[in-house]
Amino acid sequence: MVGAQADPAPEPPEWVPRDPDHLPAYALARAGAAMNDLFARHLAAVGLRPHTFVVLVHLVRAGAEPLTSAELARRLEMTPQSMSALLHGLVAAGWVERDEEVRRGQRVDVRVTPAGRDALASATPVLAHLGRPQTLGLSAEEAGTLHGLLQRVLAAIDADPGPGA
Repeated sequence: MVGAQADPAPEPPEWVPRDPDHLPAYALARAGAAMNDLFARHLAAVGLRPHTFVVLVHLVRAGAEPLTSAELARRLEMTPQSMSALLHGLVAAGWVERDEEVRRGQRVDVRVTPAGRDALASATPVLAHLGRPQTLGLSAEEAGTLHGLLQRVLAAIDADPGPGA
């Protein structure tokens, strides 16, 4: 309608006019995103990506026992198709080997190669740098406190059934 008054917009929730940084969950999400970016940038300097790094960590920790493609997908919370694409790149790089002569639905064993172990070892200085409390702008005591608090947050998140439960 021309000239008609629109209904006034409803008032926003009380927290909207303030900076959302006062919300711990928002600040934690921002810090997590910033840390993910920092981690990715530092890993890139040694030729790794975060998912690549985590796959290599899981394979090296498994020792002589191979992990399956499906198990890696579960551990990294990825779809089997995404894991397959990721592993294809790792095979091409020479960092992992996997059974290629398998049919759809069959177990696909994945093993780290010596080159994959070397690639993972190249991340040691990155982890040392990012593990320093000063990198996060914290003292050693504050870093210890933060770590403990983050472990509690993660446990609470794992136990949270969600809204309306």
